[in-house]
Amino acid sequence: MQGEKITNVTLNADHGAQVIIAGDHATVYATQNNGKESFGVNEEVVAFRNNKKENYIDNWNSRLFLHQDNNEAPMTLAESFLTPDYKICKCVDRIGFSSGDILDVIIDKFIQYRKTSTMLITGVPGIGKSSIISWLANQYKDDDKIVILRFRDWESEELKYGLLRAIIQTLHCKKLDLENFILVLDGFDEMKALNKREHIFRTFVNDIKDFDNFKCIITSRPAYIEQDAFQVVVELQEFDIQKVKDFYKIITGNALVNTQKLESNLTVLGVPVILYMAIMTKVDISKSHTKPELYNRIFAERGGIFDRFFDGNNEYSKGSQLMRNSENIKCYLKFLRETAFKMFEKDNLSLSKDEYHIPELSYQGDTISVLEFPIKHLFENVSFHIEFIHKSIYEYFVSEYIYDAMIDAINDVNPQRKLASNFGHLLNKNLLSPEILEFVRYKIRNSDMKKEFEIVNGVFQLMLKNGMTFYTNRCYRNVIDCEMMVFANMLEVIHIFEKDCYHFDDSICNYLQYNKIDQLNLYMANIEYAKLKRTNLEEANLEGANLEAADLRGVNLEGANLEGANLEAANLKGANLEATDLRGANLEGASLERANVEKANLGGVNLGRANLEEANLREANLEGANLEEAYLERINLIYANLKNANLQKANLRYSKLGGANLREVNLEGANLGGANLEGANLGGANLEGAILWGELGFVQ
Repeated sequence: MQGEKITNVTLNADHGAQVIIAGDHATVYATQNNGKESFGVNEEVVAFRNNKKENYIDNWNSRLFLHQDNNEAPMTLAESFLTPDYKICKCVDRIGFSSGDILDVIIDKFIQYRKTSTMLITGVPGIGKSSIISWLANQYKDDDKIVILRFRDWESEELKYGLLRAIIQTLHCKKLDLENFILVLDGFDEMKALNKREHIFRTFVNDIKDFDNFKCIITSRPAYIEQDAFQVVVELQEFDIQKVKDFYKIITGNALVNTQKLESNLTVLGVPVILYMAIMTKVDISKSHTKPELYNRIFAERGGIFDRFFDGNNEYSKGSQLMRNSENIKCYLKFLRETAFKMFEKDNLSLSKDEYHIPELSYQGDTISVLEFPIKHLFENVSFHIEFIHKSIYEYFVSEYIYDAMIDAINDVNPQRKLASNFGHLLNKNLLSPEILEFVRYKIRNSDMKKEFEIVNGVFQLMLKNGMTFYTNRCYRNVIDCEMMVFANMLEVIHIFEKDCYHFDDSICNYLQYNKIDQLNLYMANIEYAKLKRTNLEEANLEGANLEAADLRGVNLEGANLEGANLEAANLKGANLEATDLRGANLEGASLERANVEKANLGGVNLGRANLEEANLREANLEGANLEEAYLERINLIYANLKNANLQKANLRYSKLGGANLREVNLEGANLGGANLEGANLGGANLEGAILWGELGFVQ
């Protein structure tokens, strides 16, 4: 315990003192024995066990993974790092941020702030979130109050009792030890308990309210975490054209010219990791490329990353021309695909030694492990665990694995059965992320596979009838969960082909009724007359879907996208439509009795003759909606926006319209008997022939 000073300590076993040593920190806890107490006082700053700060400092000073040991200078992250631009989405005025502050000043001001608070650093994959943490670790390497941990290092079970408890157990400290500390948690999107992430984070925010001065910085991709609970939210921005030029100059030593097309493609090439790999594989970045196009070029068998290993003049001292051999390249790509897919199935970005097999490559009598070759820098922690240097590389190779399995099945003598079997094997463990789907979509659209929609769709219909895993000829533990996982993924797969309509028979209802997965993709689905009573379709994409005359009683559609959907004559009694997007939907003749439509967007919706008795439409947007002859008795429309809506001959008896916007609304012949219009704005409204009796309150 070098440098520590422990005073007033009784270590006699008779007194029961307990010493906990954590790294360079010793804490002595008092215990009672025969009425006596002994205390330990730590006069130095706590240096927690398992602090990952040194790992990030090492990363800061390590060479970039495509800079090797030949004649090139071994450039480090520190030498190439450019402080990214940012946008402050949320802040606390008392911290004192200024509009001209660069990001390192923003972080320092947050660290020096003397109140408990939280900061989110968010941005797309490869934008530099972990690089910022490496910079922070190095910048504050002598500040023992800054502790860094990674979400990926916790198993789901460790988060079962909350994030704060997991932190305390990892650091081997007490809760009170965290007072006055700054905890950095990298990679929220890599949490292994993503299905519970919102609850875990909300609980953590409540737990830290007990502290007076505890600050937490969290990094995450945007879609994985809610920003509302943070005091400060910083969104990292892509490189602008000047930073791209600066970075190019740092990496190559040359000036970048012909940047006109590049300026329109900064959402891809403005991402530092992608830009770096593109530069190092000599992709002409002045041309317009999507992310999948770039990755296809970077990891091509010829003309990409493998051409870095021998240029005719410079060779590596070990494994000369090893990766210029086509069979070795294929073997290595196969290893990358298989490794990535094992991670996908495991829902873990890291594999232990016993979970992957490292192939050996040979050339001209030399044999070498692929992880001894310089391309090992695609991975981290190869001594004990293996993980890709960046999550987007993992996602690319997962997509490659899935696409190859589809091509293999299509070329089989019985493509439908083979596809059904492959899909059942591939998709029963984990949900396909939007990034993986983006890569798969690109592969399909740029191959003959794009012509095979009818086969793929026919396979899905077959699986709906007989079971998602039936054709695998395997028995699965938790088979219902596996079935639902494959079902959700298959919906995404068929939507890759982007058809105008997707027809389903009644068999899809069997799966929808058991659904527990949010955000199902039912875009343009034709499921008219479907019996979906009390199903869960929370946050589902039902844009343009045909649900005519469907039984949707008690269905949960909270946050769903129903823009332009056909719900004519649908039964939505008691349904939850809170915050649902129903713009332009057809709800003519639909029944929404006692439905919760609070804060929903119904702009321009057709609700003619619909029954909304006792429905809750508080704060809903009904601007320009057609409610002609609609039954709206005892409806809650408090603070709703009904501007320019058509309520001609509508029944609004005893309805609550307090504070509603009824400007220029057509209420001709409407029955407003007993309605409460206190504070409502009726400027320019057409009230000709309307029935107005009872306590109307103050009307503007």
